[in-house]
Amino acid sequence: MQTIRLEVEDSKLSIVLNLIANLKDSVIAKYEVVNETKESRDFINISQTSFEKTWDNQEDSVYDKFLQV
Repeated sequence: MQTIRLEVEDSKLSIVLNLIANLKDSVIAKYEVVNETKESRDFINISQTSFEKTWDNQEDSVYDKFLQV
């Protein structure tokens, strides 16, 4: 099983959810809507660089793939 992350404009969310609902029975096993505030997105963007520096070493290179979004 694979996971896909989508970022959708608020005004388009109902369209995307309608598409997912029509696919759910035969294609999509589960879906979830996660509401992120602008502050949360800004914090994540600011923190990403620090986390990359922390994890940017040979010892933890196995975990580097988890930093990619």
